[in-house]
Amino acid sequence: MKTAAITAYGDPDVLTILDGSMPEPGPGEALVAVVASTINPVDVKTRTPGTPQQVGRFPAVLGWDVAGIVITAPEDSGWVPGDRVIAMHPPQPDGAGSWQQYAAIPAAGLAPAPHTVDLTTAATLPLAALTADQALARLDLGDDERLLITGAAGAVGGMAIQLAAHAGIRPAGLVSRPEHESAVLGLGAASAHSNSVSAGEFDAIFDAAGVFDHPHLLREGGRLVTVSDDTIPDALEQRAGSAVYNYVHLGEAGRDRRRRCAGHHDR
Repeated sequence: MKTAAITAYGDPDVLTILDGSMPEPGPGEALVAVVASTINPVDVKTRTPGTPQQVGRFPAVLGWDVAGIVITAPEDSGWVPGDRVIAMHPPQPDGAGSWQQYAAIPAAGLAPAPHTVDLTTAATLPLAALTADQALARLDLGDDERLLITGAAGAVGGMAIQLAAHAGIRPAGLVSRPEHESAVLGLGAASAHSNSVSAGEFDAIFDAAGVFDHPHLLREGGRLVTVSDDTIPDALEQRAGSAVYNYVHLGEAGRDRRRRCAGHHDR
């Protein structure tokens, strides 16, 4: 089996193609042939020294997203060989990850791949969609509350716009440049802004960009959820009723096995 592993911290050239052992699924796990994975910012941070995302051992296979085909699965799992699936599959303490030809993944953590897209496209869903969904759930928006999503043209922000709109929320999107506004409106945003001064004031903000420093956009006593590793600015924290970090996490199925996922945890 081939793997794409990093052999040390450093620049992209530390990524090397290596031979690895075929995974042996444990109890409750399915063996999945990986058709596609992704490169996310967390992967870049993980191979960069001095970040919160630390590598337990080298060589280490990175990647958080899997789209592939079930090879074997537990009889009572509901999955059968040939099923097209997606999963969030973070790097493991033993050096395994998603950038390899086969992966052993808890069957309860698999989801059916959408039939409307190919598996390469489907691989972009797990990490971004779970990050967005969990952040929106933590904000716990009321029917009349105004929501702003920053980084709304990015993977996580764009997914949050779509999920919020699907739930009947009319989100606003903050983007870095005017040419991104139309794309965010196309995802379902009620409004899109490249100028924070004119965006207005919001009851809740999901900071998916990680560069948020606009306290005036949050009403007094409002709520902020951010996926940034940076310190929340004092002015924003003092203005907010709640200002918290919320990193993506696995559900109960597989959490025990993968609790140390590349340094990310619930905060």
